[in-house]
Amino acid sequence: MSHVVLSVPAHVRLDPASAVFFVALALATLFVTARRPAYGIAALVLADPYGDAHYLWWTTITIPKAVLAGVALGLLVRRSSPAVLGGREIRPLLAGGVAIAFVTILTVFPAVYVDVVARESLKALEYLAIFVVAAIAFANDPDETPVWMALGIVTVTVIGSALVQEFTVAPSGLMLFGRVVPRIAGLLEGPNQLAGFFDIVVPLLLARALAPSGRVFAVLVALAVATDVLTFSRAGMIGALAGILAVALREADPRARRNLALGGAVAGVAAAAALVKAGLFSRFLSTSDVDTASGLGSRGELWSAAVSFWRAHPWLGIGAGNFELELPDAGLGGVRTHANSLYLQSLAEGGVALFAANLFALGAAIRAFYVRAPKTPLFIGAGAATIALGAHQVLDLLFFFPKIGGFWWLWLGIAAGALFARANSQQ
Repeated sequence: MSHVVLSVPAHVRLDPASAVFFVALALATLFVTARRPAYGIAALVLADPYGDAHYLWWTTITIPKAVLAGVALGLLVRRSSPAVLGGREIRPLLAGGVAIAFVTILTVFPAVYVDVVARESLKALEYLAIFVVAAIAFANDPDETPVWMALGIVTVTVIGSALVQEFTVAPSGLMLFGRVVPRIAGLLEGPNQLAGFFDIVVPLLLARALAPSGRVFAVLVALAVATDVLTFSRAGMIGALAGILAVALREADPRARRNLALGGAVAGVAAAAALVKAGLFSRFLSTSDVDTASGLGSRGELWSAAVSFWRAHPWLGIGAGNFELELPDAGLGGVRTHANSLYLQSLAEGGVALFAANLFALGAAIRAFYVRAPKTPLFIGAGAATIALGAHQVLDLLFFFPKIGGFWWLWLGIAAGALFARANSQQ
């Protein structure tokens, strides 16, 4: 029997100030987008980390969603052309987003808990909307300067919010050399999520730093990597190294390519040596450790549960968002979390169909921006960020969090718009 939860919390009161705030934010974004779509994209980049900063009453309408609505309305007012959505290189990306949303909606049929399927379906549609809006906006105003500036500002903001936790209260800790060391998260939901955010940011900043006038971005790369290390996320370490090496392999300058590849390899060896010295190398390789950030289950237990759910429902899984609620049926009473793997989570909740849709979207992004696109910082960064996220999510699930999933789709949309504009300018 399906369970539907649509009740409004008793303590919630309708606050007119919330409505005024969101309407004003949307109208302000509409105004700047109507003037310059590139400014609207910059607003989307700046708003991303504040996904839980303000809600409209009991809904999940937040600052990024209000900004997205404003950008979309601004494009309508400006009558911006949607021709980018028919571009040859963009169609596979659009198809990937549509496939993920469509399959997610279909999982309502096997689901026990229908309300969480609705939540995940709306999230998938939100990601698709972010991609479409960003692609149209940038195709109509392909000015990279505001976007790179916004990325720099948001990076500094996130880094600052995370480093403060070294001296205040961090969301979790790690025993290192006989003392508890904080694992910082800042504006993100947790240390692994902050590391996932840097999986996107570091490749983009690194690719931009290697271009002319990139000194400021080089400083940001150094700060971002240093902050990333302080998350003590093993999946984040894998993602960061994958992203840096991906940029190195795609970089046009042979000297820069060689130096980056060498630096990434040295960093990997140094990280392994540090883990051995701290006595953490066995934990790094283990799947039986409990997630100390949540105190819920081990990866080995969660992965086994995901495989058992998939075997029982191979084609459409057990329903999007249902994994954490069905864990007691897998013998994990009192445990409520995700599968700690994008790929196993996809198989468990959406079967082969959702697993294939996610692989297709990742592959389409890598093919479009990393393999086929010209070697510009934007394309290299977007492609390398996709590779980093793909590697990180072997051991974690990041697309569940809009600050990462939405941010990734935002940069895919920006890169798609840039690719379309570039192709049109050469005709």
